[in-house]
Amino acid sequence: MSSLFDPAALGIVITGTLVATLARCGWLDFREALASAALLVRGGFRPEANRKALAQAASAIQRDGPRRADPPLPPDPALATLVASYLRHGALDTLAGLRRADRAIEEARRYAAAHVFTCAGELAPVWGLIGTLYGFTQLTPDPAATTTVTIMGAVSTAVLTSLYGALIAHLVCFPLASAIERRGLAEEAAREALADWFIAQAGGADAAARARRAHLRGVA
Repeated sequence: MSSLFDPAALGIVITGTLVATLARCGWLDFREALASAALLVRGGFRPEANRKALAQAASAIQRDGPRRADPPLPPDPALATLVASYLRHGALDTLAGLRRADRAIEEARRYAAAHVFTCAGELAPVWGLIGTLYGFTQLTPDPAATTTVTIMGAVSTAVLTSLYGALIAHLVCFPLASAIERRGLAEEAAREALADWFIAQAGGADAAARARRAHLRGVA
């Protein structure tokens, strides 16, 4: 296995791929891709914590009304914005538009992150070929080494750079792009289900409040 490890060849492919991807996609999308890849490891959306916070918010709204309720907001920023908007305005009409805007933002972020790794997967084999050309440049005779050693070292570097480019593309970059897309879709489905549940609970509380007000007017 030690014969398959060439630090110089690996450095050429990784460095070239990173620089070329950054130049093609830009720093903002590159940073978004790194953040999305980190979330794959430590986890991003927490369904249980958000479900608990939304249940507490719905209970507080049913008990005190949207104007007086002051529940803790969910840890997810999109759901927190949804709850805060309803508590501030007390109207369900604006929540649908808010959800559409949040979905568009999340979709744009997910696409940008996945696109960066897709570009990296396309560029890694290219830099593998560039490394192959670099390996052939090492065929220059070296007085301190025999001709056979020089040729074998240059050929090894040339072959390994192409191998590294293919492996990085198909074992790292493309799988990361697919994983980011799958995680984003799953999180959005879970977020949408929780948002629909909260809107239904808020709508029930709003209907009950209107019924109580009508009853009080009738009594008066």
